[in-house]
Amino acid sequence: MIAVLALSMVLEVDPGAASVPALDSCPPPPAQNDAPAGLPILCYHHVSPEPGMYSVSPRRLESDLTRLAEEGFYLVTPEDLDNGLMQVPAGRRPVMVTFDDGWRDNMCYAAGDPASLDPSCALAVMERVSESHPELGRGAVFFLSWDKVPFGEKPLVESKLNRLLDMGYSIGNHTLYHASFAGLARDRWDRTVNGALDRFHRNLGLRSRSVSSLSYPGGSLPKDVGAEEFMEALRHRGRRAVSFGCLVDGAVTSLRRMAETRLGRYRTSRIDMSSYSVEKLLRWPSLPQRGPGRESLHDPLPYRMPPLDDTAPEG
Repeated sequence: MIAVLALSMVLEVDPGAASVPALDSCPPPPAQNDAPAGLPILCYHHVSPEPGMYSVSPRRLESDLTRLAEEGFYLVTPEDLDNGLMQVPAGRRPVMVTFDDGWRDNMCYAAGDPASLDPSCALAVMERVSESHPELGRGAVFFLSWDKVPFGEKPLVESKLNRLLDMGYSIGNHTLYHASFAGLARDRWDRTVNGALDRFHRNLGLRSRSVSSLSYPGGSLPKDVGAEEFMEALRHRGRRAVSFGCLVDGAVTSLRRMAETRLGRYRTSRIDMSSYSVEKLLRWPSLPQRGPGRESLHDPLPYRMPPLDDTAPEG
């Protein structure tokens, strides 16, 4: 896997976002005979016709998704991982698409009309490609932080969050402060995760229980300080606060590591697509192969994460 050489904060552009090197300039890792299957998880931020750091154009996003459809991929979400990716059809292979921060260009309406999505917003692009390429499936994760108004329109926050879930998309937690865990005092980790979940609960009620995946601001999580154990033990309103944690480290996640390592789910790799391309992604030797699918419920699942340990004390 490619190791990111530097992660620096660029507060003027996107508070808490990681500055990732241009990974397209780096070759993929050499092929290995025992290379485990990987799950590519793609990370986008802004989707805008205006150029900018951490931004791709609507046309570029549409091109990426169309290429993934042509190459036999199928959209999955964190919820699908615990089901062993059993919904991935025969001849397809899983890929996850995520959007960080909750910018207005991720979900906005045309001329302010809730009945019509702005055709250039990320959600409209996702819908358009899913309709023209049904074999790709439908789904993405929108990781929202509360240092700003999610999707940029305060009166519409509740309706937009519920509409996303109604449409079959996933909502993830990008924390309350949008501050990197590397620079945030340990005694504030609970607040930045659970404070965000409190906001989701105000807008989604019981549906907020589905918000259990976490995208770490800055794309990193401190190593060798018990951060994974902290995430595993953290509770919110009597349930697990975090079941899946995402980095932005320029790597393809190893399904074997996630399946065999109890805490592997809290350090899941993602690729910043503002610095990468689908064509380069297709050269990775550890991408999942097109599988035969499951003809029966008794067929083995292609992948299953170990069960969560719900005996951990409340955080």
